[in-house]
Amino acid sequence: MTTKPDSLRDVLIIEDQRLMRLALVHELQAAIPDCVIHAAATAEAALELINSNQFALILIDPGLPGYDPRSEVDRLRTISTIVERSPAAIHIVVTGAESAEEWEQVRNFGVAGYIAKNSLKPGTMAAILQTIADHGRCVGLMHETSISPEVYHTVLSPREQELVQWMIQRPEGTSRKVIYDQLGNHLNIDAASAERYYKRARAKLLKFGQLPNSL
Repeated sequence: MTTKPDSLRDVLIIEDQRLMRLALVHELQAAIPDCVIHAAATAEAALELINSNQFALILIDPGLPGYDPRSEVDRLRTISTIVERSPAAIHIVVTGAESAEEWEQVRNFGVAGYIAKNSLKPGTMAAILQTIADHGRCVGLMHETSISPEVYHTVLSPREQELVQWMIQRPEGTSRKVIYDQLGNHLNIDAASAERYYKRARAKLLKFGQLPNSL
């Protein structure tokens, strides 16, 4: 796989849950700023879009309306049909019911990525696309059983909220400076700006209540 992430312009998201679609849109826009994203909530709508567009990247949730999400046959049929109808695209399955067995089967269809929904975090999509570009595939099978604490507040802007979540979920021993650098790269701003956003968000939260220890 030699396709660079920034060359993927036309993208299709096949996902029936609206909030998940919006989350994937946000991640793709961060990873590929110039992309044009189409979205479909059913397999039928997705196939109509595929018939009239040449997509470079397609994200597939195999548990779509009209199919039994617990049926291995239905899930595999959904994935294989979409892959067969769009052979030039890069295909990534994003699922809440991932398994090593299913990955082995869809890999034979030509799927390049297989990702658990619970493993997606801010910046993950950029890393997934880069891994596919470098190695031809990317697999994220680890379904989270312990999720880091999260905090949300209406006073925070979307960017401030994202910075807060990154800081709360940073690995033990990782300094704030490292996170500022990572966020700067992720948000396409310098580390100093990332630090200012974080400190402003922290001040807002402190004004309205007790801060989590990790902040």
